[in-house]
Amino acid sequence: MAALIIVVVTMVLAGLRPKRTREWMWVAAGALLLLALRYEDLASVAHAIAAQWNVLLFILGLMGLAAAAEEGGAFALVAEYVVRSAGGSKRKLFVLLFLAGAVLTILLSNDATAIAFTPIVYRAVAKRGLDALPFLFGCTFVADTASFGLPFANPANVIVLPRPHILDYVIHLAPAEGAAIAINLAIFLVLFRAELRGRYETAEMVEKKEPAAVRTLGAICLVALAYLAALAFDVPLGPVAAAGALVVLAVARVSPKRAASHVSWSTFVLLAALFVLLDPLDRAGLVAWVLHGLHAAAHYGAPAEIAIAAVGAALLSNFLNNLPVAVASAHVVAHAPHLAYPLILGVDLGPNLTTAGSLATILWVSALRKRDIHVSPLEYLRLGAITVPPMLAASILWLWLAR
Repeated sequence: MAALIIVVVTMVLAGLRPKRTREWMWVAAGALLLLALRYEDLASVAHAIAAQWNVLLFILGLMGLAAAAEEGGAFALVAEYVVRSAGGSKRKLFVLLFLAGAVLTILLSNDATAIAFTPIVYRAVAKRGLDALPFLFGCTFVADTASFGLPFANPANVIVLPRPHILDYVIHLAPAEGAAIAINLAIFLVLFRAELRGRYETAEMVEKKEPAAVRTLGAICLVALAYLAALAFDVPLGPVAAAGALVVLAVARVSPKRAASHVSWSTFVLLAALFVLLDPLDRAGLVAWVLHGLHAAAHYGAPAEIAIAAVGAALLSNFLNNLPVAVASAHVVAHAPHLAYPLILGVDLGPNLTTAGSLATILWVSALRKRDIHVSPLEYLRLGAITVPPMLAASILWLWLAR
């Protein structure tokens, strides 16, 4: 019970970030407190972290790819092309940037969109005198909304299903993702309709040829193909992401020192501490309790079981962060494989409710903080409360029909 209280208080403080402290500080403090009070020992801590080597290496590779995309000008090339294509319409610009973010998330992962695309979108719209906040919200929401249609679009997917069957995965989750993206975009166009009225200046925009950016973008697409090949041959994605990052960094001619400056090292402290916080809950029977609840839900039919699995994972992800919930979900899937897709849906889509729900959102908040932009957790929750329920409902309906 005491360990549970420590975890609850830790996650509440990480979500609220009192006095603008960082999330990782509270999570690390909670993990150290568990260790100091002997609810965890060093061997258990080491095992909890080492067990996630694949996802940690995958995230490191994604950060390297994001660094290459930003330094090599690939994301800037995409953003500028979108700005020109919008033809001066704020509304069209929002739609095109949202869809560009979806494509980049699908190719590179939600974390890459949050890390690298967000600041580039900010620069692209701010220098034209536009209200940047709607576009920034678009970046973070689409990063999670577009992250469950392919296994490598979110590190959480790699945790829940380390060896997915790609065709079956796409049939179950890609159509649901398409529906969620459409719903998310439609709701945002309504919510931000006042900010997106009117036009922006296009006279001074000229098309520039950036060979390095084109090469970098091409190399990134090749890495995405390597992900698909790895899935086909049952190869872990972590080493592929790390090797792909090295190749793209070389193509973009980014120095190791420059690349390292883009890596959010505190994120790995956060992740390690989150895995440690989950460990005593796992040993206390969290997975067994979840399985019991899902077994009870199955008596009411497949729709109820799918809905409870997805909604439960979504709510827990906003409380504990989605990566530890993905670890717990992997244990559930080991006993109930048919629940893999509903759990991935909840773990990926659900964190749009709060700023602490996913690593991508935490990285997004960090990117905004560097530019002295502060988003209230309540403001974010308001958007999430309007957007997430219909997206979840439509996706759950498809999973029931496709089962």
